[in-house]
Amino acid sequence: MPDEESNSVDRPSSGLWGRFGIAELLRQEGSPYLLDPKFRRHYRQYIFQALLATAAMALILLFVDSLSTAAIAAGLGSSVVGIFINPSGTTSRLRAVVGGHTMALLIGSAFSFVLFAGSADGGMESFIANHSQYLDLAMAFSVGLLILVMAVTDTEHPPAAGIVIGMTSRQWTPEVFWAILGALALLAVIKLVLRQHLRDLL
Repeated sequence: MPDEESNSVDRPSSGLWGRFGIAELLRQEGSPYLLDPKFRRHYRQYIFQALLATAAMALILLFVDSLSTAAIAAGLGSSVVGIFINPSGTTSRLRAVVGGHTMALLIGSAFSFVLFAGSADGGMESFIANHSQYLDLAMAFSVGLLILVMAVTDTEHPPAAGIVIGMTSRQWTPEVFWAILGALALLAVIKLVLRQHLRDLL
């Protein structure tokens, strides 16, 4: 009898999900549900924060869309997602959001100055165009340096990697630099103004 009971307990779930171990995989990852069970009870909050995130992203893109690369826009967009999905999270703190992106902006600018110095005559820019692997290595190194600096300064913010890659991979221009600073200021205002109205959706 004990053997039968233990076998019944250990037996995997029946059906297609059990046969392929999908239910167990989802359970190990934190939830066996495909849809968040909290959505039914708090669907208004979910929709409210999604709409706010849409508006915030639209405002951010007004600052950077015509001036920046896709990596920069993606980095800022990822920050918006974090702020509205998990506003109380460690990486969504104001210090992390603003500090992480600021560190990325400064490091990326430094790499841009080095890589594209004297690009008015097309020398370095032409070299990088013909040897793209050096730019790839520079971008990788800039991300590694950013990780170290963010960890040391307690400004860990993963989306900032998009900023440092975007700045490293292009010639530095004041328009892009100030546009990103403006977008960061807007992110800070959004975080401060809406912090009492946002809830974690995790």
